[in-house]
Amino acid sequence: MDFIIKNQHKSNYTVIYNKFIQDKNLNLELLGLGTYLLNKPPNWVININHLSYELTIGKDKLLRLINCMIELGYMYRHKKEIAFVRRGELKNIYYFSDDKELLNKTTEPFRSVATTPQLHLSTFPTVDSPSMLTPSLDIPVVETPSMENTSHNNTSNYKDIIEKEDNKKETILTNNLSIRTYLKEILDDTTIVNLLRVKPDLTIDEFKNLYEMANLEFKGGFCNSVNACLVKAASGKWSFRYNIVNNDELKVHRVLKGKLNYYVDYYKIASPSKEEILGKFLNECQKYNQDLVDIYYQELKEKLES
Repeated sequence: MDFIIKNQHKSNYTVIYNKFIQDKNLNLELLGLGTYLLNKPPNWVININHLSYELTIGKDKLLRLINCMIELGYMYRHKKEIAFVRRGELKNIYYFSDDKELLNKTTEPFRSVATTPQLHLSTFPTVDSPSMLTPSLDIPVVETPSMENTSHNNTSNYKDIIEKEDNKKETILTNNLSIRTYLKEILDDTTIVNLLRVKPDLTIDEFKNLYEMANLEFKGGFCNSVNACLVKAASGKWSFRYNIVNNDELKVHRVLKGKLNYYVDYYKIASPSKEEILGKFLNECQKYNQDLVDIYYQELKEKLES
């Protein structure tokens, strides 16, 4: 008698490499994430916001799982060199395969370019690590008993001032690496520095609430920039004027925002027609409040045309 009952499916099934399933380094969560991704079509964009919503897990936990997948060789993160990321723009592109060799071969063009190595969250260097400190710029000074070289003294003083400023920035960037890793998937580096400068003890839950309110404030026409509003709100210099009726409405906003971000990323990667994207968005949002859907539909339309 069979105890593992299998069906010989001829359609609507997923093929999984046995070597992936039998990898002892993969726990149940990693196997579950990998199986879920294999169920998606090849041109499905791995968007952190959308994936977090579909799997009903937090973004921080999802990033930890993805980092483990990267370390084990089943995922690859291609980080685009963008100094300032526009709202909704995809900065990191993820690739996944249940075959390590196939993934390496596919992503070889990206790996040939010098990139920052992937570090697990638990192994990030601290501020005291030599790799994170500004290199020493000591300039040898030749002193004579009869003459004091004042120009060298001025250079040394100026160097100390620069190093203090650099160390201050590095401290802001390296404090609370968990929140920083989470923010890098959403904000540009400049906004992250400003945000952690005004609120160094910011938690992920606090950021989620502030970011959600800043987006609603922007949609309501009460501010010109989400990031600027976010930083001011974190510093206590901004009073939100957009009122949420209830938690259900806030949840709908999050769902619609996640769908919007997904279709913007899908448009950039797969290059379908704008009409196809807009049609799919409206089709998936029929059950939600039409006024809210119209707001996000117009925003999606503007992003596709920009």
